[in-house]
Amino acid sequence: MSPATSDLLPLLARWQDGLVAGWLPPAGPAEGLRVLAVLLVGVAVKLMDDVLDREEDAWTGRPNAAARLGPAATAYALAALAAAAALSLRDALLLFWASYAWGMAHGSGTRLPLGLRAWQETAATVALSVAAAGLPDTLAALALVGSVQLVDDWIDLRRERARTPGGNPAPGQATGAGPARNWAARLGPEEALLAGLGLALVAAAWDPLRAVAAWAAATGAGLAGRGPLVPGRRGRTNPTRDPQAGTGAVASGAPPEPGGSGGSPPAREEGTP
Repeated sequence: MSPATSDLLPLLARWQDGLVAGWLPPAGPAEGLRVLAVLLVGVAVKLMDDVLDREEDAWTGRPNAAARLGPAATAYALAALAAAAALSLRDALLLFWASYAWGMAHGSGTRLPLGLRAWQETAATVALSVAAAGLPDTLAALALVGSVQLVDDWIDLRRERARTPGGNPAPGQATGAGPARNWAARLGPEEALLAGLGLALVAAAWDPLRAVAAWAAATGAGLAGRGPLVPGRRGRTNPTRDPQAGTGAVASGAPPEPGGSGGSPPAREEGTP
């Protein structure tokens, strides 16, 4: 073996170890602290989601914590995330970055304030997560957050269809702004539910504690946000589309064209964690 090859092998070994484990220490805190950290990340993600959804939720009549807290909602979200990171940095970073990546997934071509497209920010987020916590943990976190997102969208679509008369669109054929941003409408209700359950099993097999805590946080957030819709208005999964907005304009977060219908809800910006 040449000297150059012998020098290269340790570097490759360290690179492989970094890809698997990341730079964060593998040893985690006590289980109780990890559970509390996951719950706090759930609070942070919920508050940031409500900040971005505030106008849309006001239009649909859904409960919104940011509307009650006002400008303090963002500060509370940051405080919750900081507390979660202090308790379990690995869990906090993994779950928050996974939530950010899934929040970008609907509008991958949308150009964001930093000048990057959504898919580029998603790729950067996943790369940071892999560097910090390793590829296996990153994939497990993406599976966990994806399972919550898919099942939540499935529930939203069922509630919307129970309130709104009319046929069910075929998978991928959205009837308005909401379905284009709802995985259950894009993939099909059964497909989304099965995919969500499958991802949940993957996440639970990798880290049962994190998965159970995250699902407990998601259940609490879901129950807190399941308010009745304003009579006569559609929910987030199927708001009236602005006929002047063109196909997918509202769904992608782009503003409707001037002269559009005044009955459409405000478009939610992409990038929800």
